[in-house]
Amino acid sequence: MAVEVRLLGSVIARFGEGEAPLRSARTQGLLAVLAWEPNQVIPYATLIDRIWDESLPRHPRAALYTLAARLRAAFGIEGRDRVVRRCGGYVLLTAPDAVDVQRFRDVVGQAREKAGNGAEAARLFDEAIGLWRGAPLAGIPGTWAERVRTTLEQERLSAMLACAEARLRLGRYAETVPFLAGLADEHPLDERIASLLMVALYRCGRQGDVLERYTVVRRRLVGNLGVEPGASISEIHRRILRGELVSVASRADGR
Repeated sequence: MAVEVRLLGSVIARFGEGEAPLRSARTQGLLAVLAWEPNQVIPYATLIDRIWDESLPRHPRAALYTLAARLRAAFGIEGRDRVVRRCGGYVLLTAPDAVDVQRFRDVVGQAREKAGNGAEAARLFDEAIGLWRGAPLAGIPGTWAERVRTTLEQERLSAMLACAEARLRLGRYAETVPFLAGLADEHPLDERIASLLMVALYRCGRQGDVLERYTVVRRRLVGNLGVEPGASISEIHRRILRGELVSVASRADGR
């Protein structure tokens, strides 16, 4: 039976309606490393480094064998042949789209290809974002896991910004304001988010909130980074002051 692996949140493995009992962070970590590159042999040394980082056990190879045995046991009779020891490493055998990270990337790619069809693009972006259940690889320690989290969070942010742009082009201003406000809380210094939020607020007739948002962003940039807002968001601010319509394409340049 095929295994479905979820990394966009806590690490979960499912077989049909059942969930494998991954009882330790190390076992979850092994699955995460294998699922990050499904159907590829991950060498023992790479697995040991990514799972234990600098906290190596006394006998790393033996500890890895034990961990792999626990993962197989958690998969049960139906799935134990999914984790295979091969060519100096281990491999997770599964369909690539059985891992939620790959599904997320595939659907985001489809959404970007539908740029000319705003409604379909927005729907696909919503579908991709809906795969997220929380911080990716939640509870998995180590440098590798942190690096993966950073990569995935950047991909999520890019997808959410593209989703917001698609919604704004469709005139869905009111529903996009809280969507962007949540992002702005997560990334208070991101001018791209602030720029789109200002556009959404302006289109909702909330000019006072737009000007307040710009003031807050400018104060944060000056106070935290010692820089003034970039040219794009400053131009949006000036156009709003003049009462001109703002194009959704007018996004702030990232810093």
